[in-house]
Amino acid sequence: METLILLSYIALCIITFKVFKLPKNKWTITTASVIGLLLMGWIFLYMAMYQPVSRMARVVSITTPITSQVSGLITDVYVKPNQPMKKGDALYQIDKTPFSDKVARVNADIKRTEVAVNFYNKELTRYKKLGAKGFSSQENVDNVQTQLLEQKANLTKYQSQLRLAEFNLDCTTVVAPTDGYVTQIGLRPGMKSRTKPFQGNLTFVHKEDKQLFAAFPQAPARYIKAGYPAEVTFHTFPGHAFKAHVVQVNDIFAQGSFMPSGKMLAAENTQGNGRIITKIVIDDPSLLKGVPIPAGTDAHVAVYSPQWEMFSVVRKIILRMQSWENWVFQG
Repeated sequence: METLILLSYIALCIITFKVFKLPKNKWTITTASVIGLLLMGWIFLYMAMYQPVSRMARVVSITTPITSQVSGLITDVYVKPNQPMKKGDALYQIDKTPFSDKVARVNADIKRTEVAVNFYNKELTRYKKLGAKGFSSQENVDNVQTQLLEQKANLTKYQSQLRLAEFNLDCTTVVAPTDGYVTQIGLRPGMKSRTKPFQGNLTFVHKEDKQLFAAFPQAPARYIKAGYPAEVTFHTFPGHAFKAHVVQVNDIFAQGSFMPSGKMLAAENTQGNGRIITKIVIDDPSLLKGVPIPAGTDAHVAVYSPQWEMFSVVRKIILRMQSWENWVFQG
């Protein structure tokens, strides 16, 4: 676009010199050149400030790393790549044997303890009757009552262990957290599932609308606000610009975050200039129906502020020209 404007200005100068028969000397040529440079500089400086564009925009989807609540050997993998799933559908199975054994052992402890509780209940009743007739001391009654309380406490403990053991047994079948699908499956029977957070065995893609985020330089940040109109072009759909608008301007970016640690921040270790992250929404999503725009697709986004709105025409032309270039220049 810069070349087109420059050539148009040169053509205008040639016509002016021919029609008005201006003398061609160092003064007239220098004046025309300086005016041309100032004009182009003014156009592109104001356009970059008031009608900014981001060539760092991307379509994203929310994904979840699937881990298991328990560790164990994987016996079956039920999920297929890129097939729609419902919430609760089984993804893979961990060997149930050790967890079933734990449930059986705790059930046995509960039955044994219940027998003991029944026994000491009867003994307590018997000793109280004997004590009332003078054939048993209060010490014997207290001892039986103590044993009964201990067995009741054990019964409560084993019941709690049973709930945990049954929960772990249920967790051996790993299920889909929401509607969605799994992609790029590398999990196989015989592998071991671990419980490390954020180190999943599968990547689950939720059934949600894709989101578009664009990163703008800091200079035009004053002229990027929620509600401002925008236009989007996608690398996968050359030659088309979609009307959109800004819905969110993040108040922080990565370089402005701070996490607690035992080390102080050093100026020489700080990262470079950050960019303003904005969320963009297409005005008419139906226009994208059937268009291949997978998550991860690159895009160009231009935002049009109401100030110096005349330059938005130039920005729209440049945006479309760059979109048409995607037919030729790949990557």
